[in-house]
Amino acid sequence: MDPQLREEHRQLLEKNQKQLLSYGTSGFREESKYLKFVGWRVGIFIGLMSKNTKLKLGVMITASHNKIIDNGFKIVPPKGGMLSIEEEQNIEIFYKSDEIVKSETLYDTGIVYVGRDTRPSSESLCQIVLEGIKEAGAIGINLGIVTTPQFAFLVYATNLGLVNQIESKQEFFVEYFCDIFLQLVKSPIKGTLVIDGAEGVGGIWIKQFQEKLATVLTIKRINYGEESHLLNDCCGSEFVQKEKKLPKSFVYDPTYRYASLDGDADRLVYYSLDQNKLQIIEGDRFAVLFAMYIKQQLEKQPGLKLTIGIIQTAYANSASTKYITEQLGIQAKYAPTGVKYLHRAAHEFDIGIYFEANGHGAVIYENHVLQKVKEFELFELELFLRLSNQAIGDAITNILMTEFLLNKLEMNIQDWLLIYSDYPALSTKLYVKNKQIIKTNYEETSLIEPIDLKLKVDEIMSKYDNTYRTCIRPSGTENVVRVHSEGPEVEIIREIDSRINELLKSYMEI
Repeated sequence: MDPQLREEHRQLLEKNQKQLLSYGTSGFREESKYLKFVGWRVGIFIGLMSKNTKLKLGVMITASHNKIIDNGFKIVPPKGGMLSIEEEQNIEIFYKSDEIVKSETLYDTGIVYVGRDTRPSSESLCQIVLEGIKEAGAIGINLGIVTTPQFAFLVYATNLGLVNQIESKQEFFVEYFCDIFLQLVKSPIKGTLVIDGAEGVGGIWIKQFQEKLATVLTIKRINYGEESHLLNDCCGSEFVQKEKKLPKSFVYDPTYRYASLDGDADRLVYYSLDQNKLQIIEGDRFAVLFAMYIKQQLEKQPGLKLTIGIIQTAYANSASTKYITEQLGIQAKYAPTGVKYLHRAAHEFDIGIYFEANGHGAVIYENHVLQKVKEFELFELELFLRLSNQAIGDAITNILMTEFLLNKLEMNIQDWLLIYSDYPALSTKLYVKNKQIIKTNYEETSLIEPIDLKLKVDEIMSKYDNTYRTCIRPSGTENVVRVHSEGPEVEIIREIDSRINELLKSYMEI
């Protein structure tokens, strides 16, 4: 099977002038028609990896917020989170190599779970991955349609021994977090929370949360997956956050709170209308809200010494960074765009809070933290921390954390927005043939290569004072170059964005 699939893959790439795929921020991701051979090799690799570690691993099939014609494979390690850099390199090398299945492994068998989203191509790709796992001599278990964070949590939970036979207990994810939320919230939260599910898998699973939490939280679903062929089409967090538009099926009610998930339910934004103006709660504000509460709780016990850090990207609004460091007195650290970088950096602190501007993030704590918090009788904080999915950033559990805090702190969306004032910002993207020629520094705050392009960008920016900034970087998930501009005046930001985009179009011959 391997030689036939390999040749089909080679011919298809050559015909469409495509390069071999790379394992990026979100795994292997491309139009689904290119992924058959990739899925086969991923299945073999992860099967062998499981047989060599005797750990239960996972493969999630999704392309998150991408167009419905795309798909991808993301490897989930035993504790959720991300592969190490070395493991990422190894799987990419294996996919590109002619290496056959090695018969000698440390153990006779292994177990690999496979989950998928609702894309039309996901089911057939799932079968290919399962065949690859079988070829490696491991056991592949199909968990069916699950959110990416749910899948990562289930892999994490089964390796910790929190749950057995997860193939028949996908709902354990719902039960686990609903139980914690119901311990935190004893009386009904006012108002209704409207959740836009991006016509994806998150909208489907939200129904179970809606039912189990009905006594304390009223949830209304829109775009919840009944029209899965319209995945991410004029709905979902990516649409709201990037296009600055309301999702389809939106109906305004001043007593409602509104939230949108992305296609696989790891990204989250809240939003409101103020005098017909759309106001969006992006990732920075989730980080600030969560950090405010955690700091308030820790201040009740001065003898409890825990380090807190907030990990941000170049997309973080400078006003949030200033508030975090100057008002909260918490360290803010930059990391490259991509959850794998933020997740790793968060582990440098006892409690690490990371969020990308797109609303993908989590509160991560080290093993000793919960015990320390209990010793100092901060039982509410313990429950709050446990409500954060430790396997990966999770839009649904982040909704539960947010609803708890808005209720406890007696805040509405306007109060949240008034904590600090964002500088105006504009993010755009440009589809290109080869995004790889764009190189940045590690934090992705500055363009490094091509040098002649960098000099032209510097020349443009030299005409504005240093309160304005622009970041240019290749996307980790799409064949696009992203441009993010920020500063005091909206019209000047638009001018900067226009000039940078025109420069890129000319330079990259679009």
